[in-house]
Amino acid sequence: MVERAFSRDLAGWRIDAAVSLLAVVVLAGLAILKAFELRTESARRQAAEQRLAQMETRDPLTGLANRDRMLEFLGQSLQTRKTGDEVTGLLLIDLKRFTPINETHGRAVGDRLLRMVAERLRSVAREDEMVARLGGDEFAVVMPRLDCAKAARYPAQRLVRALEAPFEIDDLALRIGGAAVGVATSANTELRPGVLVHHVDAALQRAKCGPAAESCSHRRGTGQA
Repeated sequence: MVERAFSRDLAGWRIDAAVSLLAVVVLAGLAILKAFELRTESARRQAAEQRLAQMETRDPLTGLANRDRMLEFLGQSLQTRKTGDEVTGLLLIDLKRFTPINETHGRAVGDRLLRMVAERLRSVAREDEMVARLGGDEFAVVMPRLDCAKAARYPAQRLVRALEAPFEIDDLALRIGGAAVGVATSANTELRPGVLVHHVDAALQRAKCGPAAESCSHRRGTGQA
């Protein structure tokens, strides 16, 4: 009788132990599943935040920096010059024949052309330069740490030359007919992004009145190219 009672108790203990072990395994599995869900949700949230941040700083059509990001980078460049001789350059680029191309071939072709222009500008820009799209067919390039004010003209020529070759879109070979380029530098200029943008915009307006691929630079005090 004692042996039978002991056997029954032992069997009961084994069942209880098995149930307890199963409960532990189930709880551990639920904890792992919950941790995985939390990690997945955190990754989704981070990805959404990154997309939102990118939307705030990137042009949605071309993927280039937008105006706000360009101004932020320009301000940083103006404030972080390593020597007093270094200057920051700013180029403003306007595509001369984009509007008639867009009107003739439609917005879809125009958008593809803008993306190709953006890629071509980005491909010839230096690693420390920022290419931005400000809107429409207007692009900007921030050039930090130039040796002198005149050094800004060489990148301007390099970027304009990159736009001379035709752009192949389906069966079309589109030429944008050159670009008007405004050039301004921080030499003898207040170290504020807004001031430099005002100067380069004035230079661009003068360049638009000239021949294709014309570039004009701002000269403080004279207002002349």
